[in-house]
Amino acid sequence: MMLSNQVVTLQQAEKLLEDRLSSSLRTLTLGDVSTLTGLSTDDAKQTLEKLMSKYDCTLKVTEAGDLIYDFGSTLLRRGKKTIAEYWSEIKDFLWKAFQVFFKLWIAVTLVFYFVVFLVVLIAIILAAVFGDSDSDFDVGDAVGGLFHALIEMFRMIFIWDALTGSTTYYETDSRGYKYKHYAPKSSTWSKLSKKNRELPSKSFVVSVYDFVFGPSRVENTLADNLKELATYARKQNGIIVPAEIKGLTGYPSEEADKFMTDSMVHFNGKAEVSEQGVLYADFEDLIRSAANKQVESKVEWFWDEYEPEYEITGNTAGRNAGIIAMNLFNLVLSGVVLGMANDYSELPKWIEVVFGWIPLTFSTIFFSVPILRTIFILPKRKKRHLNNIRKRLMKVIFHDSDKELPLSALEQAVNAKSAGEEKLSQKQIEQVMNDLIIDLQGEIDVKDNGEIVYRFDKLKTELQEAERLRKAKGFIPMSQKIVFDSGI
Repeated sequence: MMLSNQVVTLQQAEKLLEDRLSSSLRTLTLGDVSTLTGLSTDDAKQTLEKLMSKYDCTLKVTEAGDLIYDFGSTLLRRGKKTIAEYWSEIKDFLWKAFQVFFKLWIAVTLVFYFVVFLVVLIAIILAAVFGDSDSDFDVGDAVGGLFHALIEMFRMIFIWDALTGSTTYYETDSRGYKYKHYAPKSSTWSKLSKKNRELPSKSFVVSVYDFVFGPSRVENTLADNLKELATYARKQNGIIVPAEIKGLTGYPSEEADKFMTDSMVHFNGKAEVSEQGVLYADFEDLIRSAANKQVESKVEWFWDEYEPEYEITGNTAGRNAGIIAMNLFNLVLSGVVLGMANDYSELPKWIEVVFGWIPLTFSTIFFSVPILRTIFILPKRKKRHLNNIRKRLMKVIFHDSDKELPLSALEQAVNAKSAGEEKLSQKQIEQVMNDLIIDLQGEIDVKDNGEIVYRFDKLKTELQEAERLRKAKGFIPMSQKIVFDSGI
């Protein structure tokens, strides 16, 4: 048989694999790629790593210790958004655009119409009282003075800086969970909050905005998680196992697997399988540093910070009552103007529009938005509560991963570690554990006496293997000797 000297190139192999992944194939091993393309194992690994950098992929390990590259049911280019993600971004954009538009409308309309309607109402009352008398009282001067005072109040209100500050402090919810909260941004007009004397009080304008749109929540971003992972990898000699990804982020299994591969692509990490069949990422480049700890972020485990509350307004009851009264006043008076326009046809059309339809529309939207927000917030609050319980349980599980955890012992341990949080019942624990047992790939046993026992052998193996790998690798510090300096 005559043999050709032609060998498939890496580009040709990559194209062949892309075609097969787009049609029927979903998962590949190193052996699969070599068999399908004829590439050497080194070239096959290089091609797989290139494909992983181009397309969404998660990594798995077989019982035999083989690394599986799973490209999912649809070959999706990394960074390319799905239809659901596009729709989510469109909704976010529309909501933010509406916020900007309505905040401008709020700034003008709520106070302006309140002032105008109040001045008109007082003028009518004063005219009725003093109109037929011989009093020297000048209604025009009184109304003018009042109007001037209210305009000054209006001006002073908007001296406040309506932006949320970047400073955070801790609040505690009704169940005892402490969470980060943005502090009001200070200004020259700020007074100290009665609740916390170290913080400025919230301005009236911010309170109005929060009444409609709700206060901003302190939330971690993808960039925050990546910086935290990079810092953690540096501290752990570049070695990270999937269990630690879950412990740092709290992500469910599928999201944690994706974040791990995304991080490897982002930080040029390498996927490896240990002798014990444990998948791990080696971020060799991250442990080489010239700045040492100066560039590192704070590392917090998932359970170190509770999820912030979804607040309706974040205002005091008195402040909310005042805002409701102002808007209700505008709503009622705009209705009166429309009623007058209906009764008196000679009333100018511009008065009907400016002092009737515009404030009526505004006031209706003003009350409708927080009502609709409340409807959407209620299920989010329930999910937040379960997430905070999840955090408490994960803390115990990771701390005692080498032990069997009977439900009764888990209940005792999680409540013993409480720092003022609610006491959890076995029913609450069991509800959250039904998901955690899947995400952490644990097992459930039922003893002869009917007691439920949880085991997390895979978690224990991964954490122990991570320590062994770090010790075996040894610390490889960056050479401090400068062998080339572009400034020389």
